[in-house]
Amino acid sequence: MRESTYSQLKDLILTGQLRPSERLSEVTLAKRFGVSRTPLREALMKLEEEGLIVGQRNFGYTVTDLDVTKFCNLLVVREALDVCAAQLACEVASEEDLDRLRDVIAQMVELKDTTNKTPSDAARNLDLGLYIHRVIVESTRNEALVRVTDQVYQQLRLALWLEVLWVDLEHTDLDEHRAIADAICARDREAAALAARAHVQSSLKNMSKLQRIWAHRRAAD
Repeated sequence: MRESTYSQLKDLILTGQLRPSERLSEVTLAKRFGVSRTPLREALMKLEEEGLIVGQRNFGYTVTDLDVTKFCNLLVVREALDVCAAQLACEVASEEDLDRLRDVIAQMVELKDTTNKTPSDAARNLDLGLYIHRVIVESTRNEALVRVTDQVYQQLRLALWLEVLWVDLEHTDLDEHRAIADAICARDREAAALAARAHVQSSLKNMSKLQRIWAHRRAAD
């Protein structure tokens, strides 16, 4: 019950049906999903751990706001982690790991060729983007790096979702991901580091666009 409620709530947030800064009524949500308060609260706690909602004493939960400064700070940390992972992967990734990288790129190409630019396509694009970074960091065999990277990516998920949905409508990140994957498959540490850094720098530039779009949407409400 908790997992179903969690998944439905997460989808509402990531598809924009529950908007940044929106207050979440436990009573309303419990009725909407047909669940008791206990599984609902467990789902809300899990979403809070992932950084998608924020809990406040005597106020309840709200969807995480678009704090662009916070997201930019996290992206700086992400850049260091991604560069480290890409370089380590060049050294220790197995041939099986490299095959997984190539497979994800193939899925990205297929999605770009068939996309209708719908929210579901954007969600799929984000999932693949997150997955390829997961494949890279797992290929390092460094559990500490995997753990810290997971924590940073969870806190960035809302920003990355809105970036894909509102800014990167043409899925231009495919070329960036392909550059990273190609460098790792060639075991070229320098090229992998440059590609990983350029990819995060692209997201940093998109954050300013995201902030302008969000300000316009709020003004229109």
